[in-house]
Amino acid sequence: MALDLDDKGNLRAAEPLEEKENYNALCVGIGGTGVIRASMILGWAALQEGYKVRTAETHGMSQRGGSVSSYLRFGKTLEGPFMVEGDLDVLIAFEISEALRNLNFANTDTLMIVSTNAVIPPSVLTHKTLKIDMTKCIGCGNCVAHCIPNHVFFESKQEHYFTLLKGPTRKVINGHTRVLESCTGCAQCIIDKVCPFDAIEAYNEWEYPEIKAMEKDIKSTSQNVLILDANKIAIEAGNILTANVVLLGVLAGINRIPLSVEILNKTVKMFVPKKAIDVNERAFNEGLKIGKEFKENIL
Repeated sequence: MALDLDDKGNLRAAEPLEEKENYNALCVGIGGTGVIRASMILGWAALQEGYKVRTAETHGMSQRGGSVSSYLRFGKTLEGPFMVEGDLDVLIAFEISEALRNLNFANTDTLMIVSTNAVIPPSVLTHKTLKIDMTKCIGCGNCVAHCIPNHVFFESKQEHYFTLLKGPTRKVINGHTRVLESCTGCAQCIIDKVCPFDAIEAYNEWEYPEIKAMEKDIKSTSQNVLILDANKIAIEAGNILTANVVLLGVLAGINRIPLSVEILNKTVKMFVPKKAIDVNERAFNEGLKIGKEFKENIL
């Protein structure tokens, strides 16, 4: 999806907040980091302030470490829950790469509160791409016999030419081979050392982006970006699970949307267990202090 650009290719600035009748907030992160709970707290706070509230969520893979997005709109005249690209007032990211994924909703005036928390997908850590060193391979077929999918694709140097072999492997003359679609990347053939000539090699095809590079891209999108380690602050407050409340406290301190500190703090207490009220209040206050400092020194 394209960014909202003006005629010169620059990000279009949003309408000033004080003139808006409706407000758009987006909470993003990874399943299990409190994204939806934070969005619910914001929504209930907006209801208590007398606004209409609309929400929508994307969290089908949340229990498997997948992306979670919670759209929140509140105001006087809104109808639907979805927002227009480039019209986002606040982005709260509980995982830094998820902020990067949703920059298409932002503009130069969007307030972005981003935690440096990085959750590397298991597929990046475990998936391997395999290739066969044809200078070592003698075509014995031992790898095929031990392959769990029991399929090995050979790719010759001719573009788009593939041959599926279900029997013993054979060398490709003047070509090369590598495991393709049927390979799951489990690398069990290497773990079990099924090749007597060590012809099978594995390498990581996917990499998680560098944190500094992601920070640079995020800051180039908006002039109002606060990047902080919410997990560390939550631990200092007493419980890492309060990282989402830390970020809500930051939002309250910056005060870019019309939700009062008192209402937000009260709503947080409504959504947490009684035994966790004290630690969540500490987390909220720590975030509140950071938000106020950011507002005074940056905004």
